[in-house]
Amino acid sequence: ELHARSAFSFLRGASFPEHLAEVGADLGLPAIALTDRNGVYGAPRFYAKGKELGIKPIVGAELAMEDGSVLPVLVESRRGYQNLCRLVTNGHLRAPKGECALRWEELPEFAEGLVALTGDEEGPLARAIQAHDSGNGEARSPQQVLERITRTFGTDRVYVELQRQHLRGEDRLIHSQCELAERNRLPILATGGVLYARRSGR
Repeated sequence: ELHARSAFSFLRGASFPEHLAEVGADLGLPAIALTDRNGVYGAPRFYAKGKELGIKPIVGAELAMEDGSVLPVLVESRRGYQNLCRLVTNGHLRAPKGECALRWEELPEFAEGLVALTGDEEGPLARAIQAHDSGNGEARSPQQVLERITRTFGTDRVYVELQRQHLRGEDRLIHSQCELAERNRLPILATGGVLYARRSGR
């Protein structure tokens, strides 16, 4: 599972980071990525528990962009972790207390060592597809959005993320995402968008 959020994603996630690692290990998952919103607050607890249980802990975050979209990124190196921390810091310093806002133009400077996912329904690609389908001609096209992400991170470090949550209209969205992935020769990544470790956490 490469897009999970913990209780450190306030009002979104319900489980402590170590609980996610424990349940992931019980399920036999080889790895879990913790992608809390605008921070890596739970990363130390998550990383330590993952190592203890023999499950690969991957650190990441959801980055809130100034245009209202949310871009998930995963750390692939020490340099990537440093860059993620710089990005989150910049976003918090710019925004009102408790909020975060990053500019697309500042991402390339800190993209090294990070892998980008196109995100869930709040992600830039899904939002562009929905705007295009609704006839909003002023918005960037889905192709333009995908090109901006690949220019920033490189085609070898971008995954088109799919989630099936049994929501109205998602089949059309998934179909569009798959077409874009094929056209741009990008890999597809299926995630669950985990918000809690066990059903009772809902």
